[in-house]
Amino acid sequence: MGLVEFLLQAADECDTTPDAIEACVKREFGTVRELAMAMHTAGLTPRGEQARPVPASAVVTDSNRADRGCWLGAVAVQLPATVQSADEINAILQRPPAWLQQHAGIESRRLWNSDDPLTAAADAGRQCLSRAGLKPSDVGALLVTSEAPPLLLGLAASLQHRLGVPAGTPALEVGGACTGFLAAVWLGRHILPRAHAVLVLAVEAPSRLLQLEPGPAGEAAALFGDGAAACILCDKPVGDGAVPVIDVAVGADGSGAHLLSVERLAASLSLRMDGQALAGRAVRVMAERGHALLQQHGLTPGDVRAVVAHGGNGRMPALLARKLDLPPERMWSETACLGNLGSATLPAAWAARGPLAGPVLWTAVGAGLTWATALTGAVG
Repeated sequence: MGLVEFLLQAADECDTTPDAIEACVKREFGTVRELAMAMHTAGLTPRGEQARPVPASAVVTDSNRADRGCWLGAVAVQLPATVQSADEINAILQRPPAWLQQHAGIESRRLWNSDDPLTAAADAGRQCLSRAGLKPSDVGALLVTSEAPPLLLGLAASLQHRLGVPAGTPALEVGGACTGFLAAVWLGRHILPRAHAVLVLAVEAPSRLLQLEPGPAGEAAALFGDGAAACILCDKPVGDGAVPVIDVAVGADGSGAHLLSVERLAASLSLRMDGQALAGRAVRVMAERGHALLQQHGLTPGDVRAVVAHGGNGRMPALLARKLDLPPERMWSETACLGNLGSATLPAAWAARGPLAGPVLWTAVGAGLTWATALTGAVG
């Protein structure tokens, strides 16, 4: 009864109805401060008091209350020193000059060669923690994702040890292929209330698994590059460029599994894909799921300041931009110069341009097929 009386009194003071107050917070609020901010945003103010604008960073979104207080604190990327140009790739594939550039929109990719990808991934983790003002001992959970792992067993445990994260800290491996990064962020948000700081590592080494050679399998292998990335999720802002993670959505549709498959050969793996159908479906799904997530938060694609987009090839981000009716400069992707970095694609694109206060849409589609979208930055 106390809450009912409170709403009746507040409605009387603001010359409105209790239903109007409940509607402005979608009939759910955690604190009086949240209620007050929502009422101010809706223009419900006490008699004689002019409504004051609420800073965008303070606007309460309609994310689940358990997921509020999730911040993307810092991102770091480590790339191999070796750059392989499209011209070199065309020669190995026995394709004419400019074939890869025209076919897949890729100008170059990075290769580990003699570099150790595990060392690079650990370095990315340390750099990320340093930017956030944290130490390995502050990490409450480590999530590792990889589409083409450099270590087939014990990947998360190995990186935990190399980073100096205390023994006993949860170290989990998250699948999802190219959606692995956002899948790890989705999981990280859910365990953050207990872990307080979750480090996400993405490390990819497709050049050690996929053979570059003439033929369809080699041409598919040419799309992928090597790289490693890290991000830190915290329950409070850390570092200079922290942005709130407003929402993350993940899903799967196994009916598209036939579009991409991997076969085991004697000394390597062979990747088979229906490139045109896969790219078309991926662009459509990223656009549809991006629209859906934005709509849940009262936004349209035109409201976002950027889209951090996965690119299975270098042409897909431009196709997605057209689907979303956005100018190409709002589409963030490094696939054209790095190749498809799998789970490291999105953090690499963010690191090249971010941080951005937002709102920013993140979107990816991976083998399976799986999909994931996220919304970061202030909304309102």
